[in-house]
Amino acid sequence: MLNQTGCDGVMIGRGALGNPWMLYRTIHYLNNGELLQDPTPQEKIDIAILHLDRLIALKGESVAVKEMRKHMAWYLKGLPGAARVKDVIMELTEREELVRVLHDYIDGLAEPAGAVGRSGTH
Repeated sequence: MLNQTGCDGVMIGRGALGNPWMLYRTIHYLNNGELLQDPTPQEKIDIAILHLDRLIALKGESVAVKEMRKHMAWYLKGLPGAARVKDVIMELTEREELVRVLHDYIDGLAEPAGAVGRSGTH
């Protein structure tokens, strides 16, 4: 938009939900003309868990986990099989359960089809 229209600025808005690295990637692109790769699924989950832990520190586990369920859906957006994981996450109430589900999901992405994950399920 900057090059096409000569506008003074653009807004990111909702695009940053579940995508906090978008701002860094945008600044890097504007300064260097190089578009950095998207974060890996593992990197997305690592940041999501950091977000969860910081929210727990602010609001306590019960409130934070409930609030993070919607954020987790944004972090998972576009990842393979995310719809099934989102359905599970929406029912969770404890940090450890949420982190386990996320780790099992990431483990499943890295495994060959038909392999068994750390939870003992496909």
